[in-house]
Amino acid sequence: MSKEDTLALVKNFPVAQASLSLWVFKRRTIGGFSARSVNTTPQLTAQLRQIVTASVARFEEVDEYELLAQVNEISCLHLQEDETVFGDLQALVDLPPEENLIRNIRHIDNSIGYIVRLRMDGQVIYCVKKVSDVWRAKKASSFFNVVVTGANELDLVDDRALTIAKNFDFFVTGGGILIANKASFETLLSFKHTYQNSFDALQKNAQFSGLFVDVAPLVAHVGTNAMHLRRMAVIEQRRHYADAAYIGRLRAVNAQKNWGIEFDAQGRIIATDASLKTIMQVLLNHRLYSELSLGTFDVPSAAQVA
Repeated sequence: MSKEDTLALVKNFPVAQASLSLWVFKRRTIGGFSARSVNTTPQLTAQLRQIVTASVARFEEVDEYELLAQVNEISCLHLQEDETVFGDLQALVDLPPEENLIRNIRHIDNSIGYIVRLRMDGQVIYCVKKVSDVWRAKKASSFFNVVVTGANELDLVDDRALTIAKNFDFFVTGGGILIANKASFETLLSFKHTYQNSFDALQKNAQFSGLFVDVAPLVAHVGTNAMHLRRMAVIEQRRHYADAAYIGRLRAVNAQKNWGIEFDAQGRIIATDASLKTIMQVLLNHRLYSELSLGTFDVPSAAQVA
């Protein structure tokens, strides 16, 4: 399904008429997820429907998901569901809610997120929200407080209890995902772990490591920083480092423009603290020249137009 079709499906979904269930989920130490359903009072159910409607209403633009892409106040990103591990979580929340109810507050403690599942005429939308390591009180302007009642239901309360946010991080339907909060989406679906594995593999790639006199300064610079790991994943994906002509042009332009990247006699990059940011930008192909302003710019992402 295209990004436009997925957006239309979500925006036109009859939220008010759909059956609703609420699930909380955790990441299991042995891998995968665990999830339990939560009964909600009519008041909270109505509020959840309003939050879904308001969250979706702001979407006016949709772009394809890229590792360095960002969203703004009216946009979202689109990704195919089968490119993620969401299917593992979906299989749990598609189980009968009444057979998987929470029994006490311990079943909610340390949850990493919750899902509002909406179903209407065979069509299902999963509205997903990341929570903090443990639910705790937040500013009233941004959150509702809820509590587990004696009937195993979540209800609205005035005092500090659990928190329900007034937005969702991403929506899944029809095999597509619409992402409103990229960082939360990537955390819930373990993308940082994927990026780390990708970078570990890239370091072992002789073609990549052979570009450098010593790749260790770059490895130390990237560390466990999520943004740097995403950048390295894009570098691995685009593989400019494997293009001898590209690297040849890099040496020539670097000398011409005085970008400060040093090379040894064999043409290998000498990574220094002063040049690491520039090295990453040029391997991303994110240092671009404007024919309009006649200036050169570092950009966060780049979509080729010609």
